[in-house]
Amino acid sequence: MKQIPSFLGLMAILAVCIAQTSCQSKEEIFRQQYVVEGMMQYEKHCENCHQKDGSGLKDLYPPLAKTDLWKRLNANQIACIIKNGQKEAILVNQKPYQNYMPGNAKLEALDVAEIITYLRDKWGNDPRIFPLDSARLALKNCP
Repeated sequence: MKQIPSFLGLMAILAVCIAQTSCQSKEEIFRQQYVVEGMMQYEKHCENCHQKDGSGLKDLYPPLAKTDLWKRLNANQIACIIKNGQKEAILVNQKPYQNYMPGNAKLEALDVAEIITYLRDKWGNDPRIFPLDSARLALKNCP
């Protein structure tokens, strides 16, 4: 008989431990979903030029990792570049990159929001979500 209470006590302790370590807020789950979806979009649309590790491609395409871009450009500007491309030279870490970056008109605002969330999380030291409404507004106001 003593085995049943100790077993139940052990199960209760185990349940509490699991709940404490595995429970995440809805916001964090939502953020992680954005990051994962953004990573998949990045792999599909951006990785070929900017590389898996964000290092860029020699002198052709700028790095996204370990750059000053995250301090100089805000998420709205990055959204416009992702969607519409970059025709002018861009300066990254004091180095000019002249190559044209094509836009991707097929990307929806949600895709752009997820990509930016992933980029900021991965290389921008900014774990915040770039909200869908912000992406819509940014893309509506692109120059």
